[in-house]
Amino acid sequence: MLILILRYFGFPNCIVDFFSDYLVNRSTQYSWNSFLSGIYDADVGMGQGSALSPILSALYIMPYIHIFEHRAQALHLSTCILLFVDDSLLISQGKTYNTILPELYSSYRVVTDLMVCFGLVMKYDKSKIFHFSRAHNNLNLELDLSAIGTPTLKPKIYWRYL
Repeated sequence: MLILILRYFGFPNCIVDFFSDYLVNRSTQYSWNSFLSGIYDADVGMGQGSALSPILSALYIMPYIHIFEHRAQALHLSTCILLFVDDSLLISQGKTYNTILPELYSSYRVVTDLMVCFGLVMKYDKSKIFHFSRAHNNLNLELDLSAIGTPTLKPKIYWRYL
């Protein structure tokens, strides 16, 4: 997918060819003193420790964000999405939980469908929901995702990030 994206954005063939060779059909061999191992497949994509990882991931997710925004607009959703490497955030604002929860549900469906199309995996155990409200009754309602085969998201009390 990254190779297709690089070609679509008009990167020179030498750049596209470099990443095509670098990301596909790689192998490695281990050497320790006089020991030389066999050759092992090393098709692991772009590791997070690589200096190119943030740049290539940004190029990879740019069409994802664009498609999400168009689908959200077509569904009349005002949800925004923020992404960086392998972290994403859906933001929905409204006057009541009754308007926000259905919107988040629909946005979550769009995100998970797109992830499949892009060869990405949604890790449910990393999914979180937060409610920020001026209401004094602080309902902290759950987001029921059972209709799409995912358990209910229970709101977290604290938002921690780096």
